[in-house]
Amino acid sequence: MENYTIEPLKGYGEFEFGMSIDDVVESLGQPSNQEEIDSAYNDGNHIIVLDYEDFDLSMYFEGDTVQRLANFYTVNEESVLFGAKIFDLNKDQLIELMKENGYEDYIEDKEDGDCITYDELNMDFYFDNNQLVEVFWECQRG
Repeated sequence: MENYTIEPLKGYGEFEFGMSIDDVVESLGQPSNQEEIDSAYNDGNHIIVLDYEDFDLSMYFEGDTVQRLANFYTVNEESVLFGAKIFDLNKDQLIELMKENGYEDYIEDKEDGDCITYDELNMDFYFDNNQLVEVFWECQRG
């Protein structure tokens, strides 16, 4: 994996939402860990998580019978959003980057840790001591 560009609602680098598990494994090889999440907790939706520790990346695949790429989670410091290496930014800088790119509305949540969410983009940014530590984003729903 050479491209660490986060594309909200589209994907991450060469990986696009909707890809199959087989397509991802063909490109990245076998994951360092694979987990199946019980569908009883997910509205009957079967979820498979592939972890790629070498890339600081987890991919979530959802579906009833065929699972498609639906979510990304990364802690990879090379990740780029709107041309900026986001793990180099503090919370205020990230909020400013988002604003510069037309996304001003966010929700701040301190109950589950320090998180800001951009519902319009289905993105969550998690902070520790004002530094970005995790990013989670998903495909467009509905």
